[in-house]
Amino acid sequence: MRPRTDYACRVRVAPVVISQVVISQVAIALVCLAVPARVLAGPRPKIAVAPLDGDPGNKVAGAVVEALAGKDYAVIGPRETGREIARLNLPGELDARATRKLTAKLGVVAIVDGKVNKAGGKRFVHLEVHRRGKPDAGFTLELKATTSKAFRRGIPDEIDRKLEGASDDPAGDDEARPAPFGDDKRKPADGDERPARTASDDGEPRRKPADDDPPRPRKPAPDDDPPRPRKPAPADDDTARRPRRAEATRPARRVAASDDEDAAAVRKRRRAQRDDDAAPLTAARVGAGGSVAQRQLTWDLRGGFAQAPPRVLTTAGGGRIDGEVYPLALSDPHSGLAALGLAASYDRTFGLSIKVPNQPVSAPIRQSHYAIGARYRLGIGEASSVAFGLDYARREYVADRSGLGGAVLDTPDVDYAAVSPGAWLRVPVASSVAVFGGADGLLIFEAGDVQKSTSYGPATVYGLEGTAGVDVALARQIALRIGLEYSQILFKFTPKGATMANNRDADQATQDIHGATDRSIGGTVMVCLTY
Repeated sequence: MRPRTDYACRVRVAPVVISQVVISQVAIALVCLAVPARVLAGPRPKIAVAPLDGDPGNKVAGAVVEALAGKDYAVIGPRETGREIARLNLPGELDARATRKLTAKLGVVAIVDGKVNKAGGKRFVHLEVHRRGKPDAGFTLELKATTSKAFRRGIPDEIDRKLEGASDDPAGDDEARPAPFGDDKRKPADGDERPARTASDDGEPRRKPADDDPPRPRKPAPDDDPPRPRKPAPADDDTARRPRRAEATRPARRVAASDDEDAAAVRKRRRAQRDDDAAPLTAARVGAGGSVAQRQLTWDLRGGFAQAPPRVLTTAGGGRIDGEVYPLALSDPHSGLAALGLAASYDRTFGLSIKVPNQPVSAPIRQSHYAIGARYRLGIGEASSVAFGLDYARREYVADRSGLGGAVLDTPDVDYAAVSPGAWLRVPVASSVAVFGGADGLLIFEAGDVQKSTSYGPATVYGLEGTAGVDVALARQIALRIGLEYSQILFKFTPKGATMANNRDADQATQDIHGATDRSIGGTVMVCLTY
């Protein structure tokens, strides 16, 4: 009975042992499955997104970063990437050398840049992927909304295709280069002598089996008929494989060729767009050229007054220089302070004089104006910009009476000083043409001799100015600027004492001149350099 009992106990214990082994193996498998796949796969590849053309405020570029950041990539945003591009002084279009420098500086495997544009009433974003030692690859997506699921899914899917096989080390994407000298050249030379085969298969070991075994098994191998049909078999396999390889490589070659053509077309469009000097948001501009202006001074008289001062009407040409600069945009165009700038202009007429009525003499006139002030510029939409500013402005129209002798020039001199707030708009209308316009007020706090008690006396003086024109790109960073200008300053005299405003007829009881209008109309043609 004991043997049976022992046997029964053994049978009962065996399932328990087996179950413990199975449970332990299942537990180990579950622990292995619990390890994240990302840990096994290593660190995430790092890519950088550069600022996109036609994307003011980096709104679309920021959406691209958000679409990629939640996936399998570590992403550097457009601000940091644009800052490094400016620091390294890289060209606007990233070539192989610029890509190598930027990827090494940022420690990324690829740089993504591109352009946002419109076509047929729709918006599109074209992105290009630049990798070290690899050809550029691009793709285009319709941009309905940056928050749409199609956009958020399409971006990472296309980037995955373009970066397939990219390593985490930027240097790993470089093409392998054959060593020009050294062991790589010596090894093939030594390989021709076949030392490795003699080391592994010495002649002596081969001879020993040849002596031990009879020669019969060796003869049937070459003499038998079956090996002969076997020889065409590998040949058939080779011929069968060759067309398959050719068929497999043809689509890849076609895809590569189409990608190269698309990349070349994109680069051509980007060059044309960068050559567009009418594009807004330039960091600096300076222009010089000629101007022509006609000035007219008229009076507002009381009814029936017959001793009005003579009307002033002069026309003359002059020279003009002006410019604007945004200093912080030169170092970091995507900085929040890049919109702050300075602007200045100066214009002076040449050879202007005014004839004294009923006299054979004329008085030379010094006519000029200048302004200097601050600007704050904002981008509107994809191509336009608006700037707000506050200037200190001066205008003068002063006659030189030293050569008149006894003749009297009955025309007051003016020298305006004003604070001038204004706003200016610029809108590209074609690939190389942009229109601009602006207006500013003249808060005049000084008008010169015309306000003295010996002239027309105290007055309330204010004015406005307007300008409009067109910029035409002649070449890269060179444009022709044609503009029209209008200025009007109004006087409202306040009679005090024996001023000419109320005593021109030697009667202070009535005010003879209530006001005046100083109007100027002109135009300019300048050649501008932009950056």
